[in-house]
Amino acid sequence: MLGGDFTESRNTFAVIDVRNYIHNLEYFQEKCAPAKVMPVIKANAYGHGAVMLAKSAEKWGIDYFAVAFLEEAIELRKNGISSDILVFNYVEPDFLTIAVENNITITMYSWEQLEKYSVVSKKPKVHVNVDTGMNRVGIKPQHVKDYIFKLKQDGFNVEGLYTHFAVADSDDIEDIKFTEQQYKLFEAIDVDVSIKHVCNSAAAIAGRIPCHNYVRVGIAGYGLMPGKRIYRNLKPVLSWKTAVSHVKYIEKGESISYGRTFVADKRMKVATIPVGYADGYWRHLSNKGEVLIRGKRCRILGRVCMDQFVVDVSHLENVNSGDEVVLIGEQLNENISAEEIAELVGTINYEVTCRISERVPRIYRGVEL
Repeated sequence: MLGGDFTESRNTFAVIDVRNYIHNLEYFQEKCAPAKVMPVIKANAYGHGAVMLAKSAEKWGIDYFAVAFLEEAIELRKNGISSDILVFNYVEPDFLTIAVENNITITMYSWEQLEKYSVVSKKPKVHVNVDTGMNRVGIKPQHVKDYIFKLKQDGFNVEGLYTHFAVADSDDIEDIKFTEQQYKLFEAIDVDVSIKHVCNSAAAIAGRIPCHNYVRVGIAGYGLMPGKRIYRNLKPVLSWKTAVSHVKYIEKGESISYGRTFVADKRMKVATIPVGYADGYWRHLSNKGEVLIRGKRCRILGRVCMDQFVVDVSHLENVNSGDEVVLIGEQLNENISAEEIAELVGTINYEVTCRISERVPRIYRGVEL
């Protein structure tokens, strides 16, 4: 029977600096006061690890979290999180009792949903999502008052009201006007609720819209940029590291990896990296991505495979198996960000961290529980 801790056995892991996460929450708490911070820790905290970050944030003073699904909220409860938790997405009526028993707040956003929930004996605490222009889910502003009246009539505890901005990360003048119009539509709703929240990370940073009672800090809480702005006040929370597994020379005319998409035009020194798309490393980085070894950028040669890829280390005087490789993060004076990877593969930084798979261990630094 195997024993021991195999957390770092692959020498491939994501390092999560909890101190930076708390620093980022503190930044928003100071910037948005008197509004409080509601960390959004859906999708396993955007790939960073929801339970550990929630525990640290709760100890720091967070009293409300937001997640996407009921299952995510239950996981937090099972791991000792006692703060309020808001679920954004739909919950089947059969599971509302579980939400009530675990003090989990549910989002209400349609008449059909209300009809289904009304027959349930135990009603959860709810927040109403107002559709001011996002056009995903939500009650139109002109119907909110009637909707809340019916909710209360049916026995629901209507605690909160919120909306979501579509282009708060944009500096385009028309987009700014659109965000302001969304806010005006929300503000015109005359209802009595104890909690209102409108600002996501981008809106909170831009500072054009009042934050009301809470600001929902998602991507920026992890030190990642909403949109293309750069904010020096935020610190990246995640870095992704591995180690060189093999070093060798290839001769002119030799190819690398599947499909022979790279053929050497000279003798080269190359290193194998034990990470691949099964770990969430992008296959789209084939022949164009870079990693850091000994503080220098090393270009990917050939296709990224499921578990390995190869980089050019010809410019490094001394490189050996076991040397640290940085996929995301800093090494000496160089840095590869999630934003850089996102730009190369044609996506956003959110997806880069969310894609890091469960087989990549998360190692937490600066945890005080």
